[in-house]
Amino acid sequence: MNALTKEMGKWLITSVALAGLTACGGDSDSSLEDVTDVVDTGTTDTTDQVVDSQGVTSLKVNAASYTDWVFVSLTEGKVLELTAEEAETSTDWQLALRRTAIKVNGGDSGSGNVSVALADAQDDFYNGDGSANPSVFMNADADIEEAALLVAYDTSTLSYVQDSNEPALTDWYVYDFMTHQISADTSVGYLIRHADGATYSKLFIDAASYTGMTVRYETQAAGTSQFAGDEETFSVEFGEDETLVCLDFDTVQSMDCAADGWELQYEVDLSARAINLWTNGGVFGTGNGAVFGAIDAEALAGYTSATVINTANIASHYSQDSSTGLFAEQSWYAYNLGGNHKLWPNFRTYVVNTDSSTEGSTQFALQISNYYSLEDSGSPELRFIELATDGE
Repeated sequence: MNALTKEMGKWLITSVALAGLTACGGDSDSSLEDVTDVVDTGTTDTTDQVVDSQGVTSLKVNAASYTDWVFVSLTEGKVLELTAEEAETSTDWQLALRRTAIKVNGGDSGSGNVSVALADAQDDFYNGDGSANPSVFMNADADIEEAALLVAYDTSTLSYVQDSNEPALTDWYVYDFMTHQISADTSVGYLIRHADGATYSKLFIDAASYTGMTVRYETQAAGTSQFAGDEETFSVEFGEDETLVCLDFDTVQSMDCAADGWELQYEVDLSARAINLWTNGGVFGTGNGAVFGAIDAEALAGYTSATVINTANIASHYSQDSSTGLFAEQSWYAYNLGGNHKLWPNFRTYVVNTDSSTEGSTQFALQISNYYSLEDSGSPELRFIELATDGE
């Protein structure tokens, strides 16, 4: 952690910083998945694919669940019946959808080698400052915009990316360039929201290495607003050939990462250059865990609550781990234009490479043309067409 980051951590604990928190992030405003104005009210099943006279396939997808991903094969033009566990090792799917979110089967999101590039950014849908132009969005004609799928794109000029996972808990260790070892940064600590979404702890990492770590924490029970009880300390170690170990603050011990209820997942996979701490929720786990910090350790020691500080309620300002990719960075929609709580597509055209490790692999031009294709929210309509390869 650099000096500026530490100073910012100290600044955050002042009353001025807490007042400013009312206008900033956390997991409360970063996703439309929590929007209640457009919740699903009974979306029907996914329809069969439809191919128009131009050879463009349309597929309406029921992705209304707030928790479960729907896996799509562009090569087969259909939704696949895969469980989350099956999808982890399957290379049959190229895209996964969950309401507004889209991930690809490549990088941190899947075992495949799928990558995606932006072929047509639809810059005319946006003003010079990057804000959405409501008039363009609301008057766009889906049939006219389909023409972008039929362009002969030079795919050699496109920049393809895969998905990556980002932990919300950062800056917790120090790397020694002389010994090539890591150690805990004991100058900082964190506020942790447990997997149950209602219990909290203030956390200090006292020791960290490639083989395990030691943590110390004090807990604020669900339904309360104050830390209470004794401070707990325990250590965890990796088993033989293991790269993950999970910490359960409630039972003060390690647990199987495949089980529910853990608070932190410690990952050390040197072959993948991965050293991370993940909370239970967002990327890994089925809980509602999150983090606030880093915070200066001396200041954090004086905290009496994880949710109310200097009369300011910070419960909504915890951050969850996130999965990032091109569909998040180059979004396919705008929301709440003109005060209308609806989602509007921008008809950006993406190129999906089904196997970036193989030259000449199948590629598709893709648009998301509707968010209400099955009459309710959470039902995106995919339009796509296979691109011609060299010699075709």
